[in-house]
Amino acid sequence: MTSQELGRASVMIDLHRYDDAARLLSAVLASQPENGRAWCLLARAHLGGGNCAGAVQAAARASALDPADDWPYRLASTALIGLDKTGDAVSAALEARRLAAYFWRPHVCRAQAAAADGQLELAEEAASAALAIAPEEADVHMTAGAVALRRGDRTLAQRRQEAALAIDPSHHGALNELGRISLSAKDAAGAAGHFLRAARSAPSSPVFGVNSELAIRQVAIRVAAVCAACLSAGFCLIVVGLAGRPVLAAELALPLPVLTSWAVAQVRRLPPEGRRHLLRLVRAWSSVSKPSTRLRPRIPGTPVGRRGCRQADCGGVQGSNSNR
Repeated sequence: MTSQELGRASVMIDLHRYDDAARLLSAVLASQPENGRAWCLLARAHLGGGNCAGAVQAAARASALDPADDWPYRLASTALIGLDKTGDAVSAALEARRLAAYFWRPHVCRAQAAAADGQLELAEEAASAALAIAPEEADVHMTAGAVALRRGDRTLAQRRQEAALAIDPSHHGALNELGRISLSAKDAAGAAGHFLRAARSAPSSPVFGVNSELAIRQVAIRVAAVCAACLSAGFCLIVVGLAGRPVLAAELALPLPVLTSWAVAQVRRLPPEGRRHLLRLVRAWSSVSKPSTRLRPRIPGTPVGRRGCRQADCGGVQGSNSNR
């Protein structure tokens, strides 16, 4: 019966029903506190629900029961990143690699922890090791791309994410990373398209909705700024025209078609659902003076740490670290 309950809990976690999974696993552990797999699954549930401290504790219980298993150390590393204890996260990831250097997941874990700790050379080395072991895994390419983005190499980052999508066209982590690449290039409309595709790929995850709103807000703010500039220029044209200075009025009018075309193009680049969301934002903003833009893109599967929406920039995808 326990194996069936653990299977149910695993499915609940995959469906993002983290609280339900945690309750079921707590009931299992009340009668079987020596079940290491149950502790690992509980750590996964805590990670998904943002309870990083609880995930660290559950992973510690699992590693105490089976010190030779790398899974608890990978779970602990991801949770420690969420707690901004990146040095400890690197140590846990190194222990996971020591225990299972032949397996690609510990190398991905080490790349993510090292990148979060600012050790980009170590992160690149770990990502390369993962690629050498498992070039057929989409998560490996996604992590290598995320490391490349941290290093400022958008071209390589783009190539790695495209390789991940060639393996798994619905890989929401890679789609999310493409959105982050677009945002880093100041292409909010392109980012919104990638985030919305990720949301369609994983509709039960709230992360991509948050990222989509971030990108669409940026589009809305930039388009609104351009529209305001055009209105101001139009007012100046009227004033200058009334003052009898047609040459100056013509010079002021020159950039207006370009600005208007740019604004229209940005809106048209959004998918249909993005345009609908943009319209809802504009209507909502009509009742407030300053819309908030203090959101940063999240990475799926990583816990929310002390910095709110900020996540470990290198991923921590559930499929890479949290699964066995």
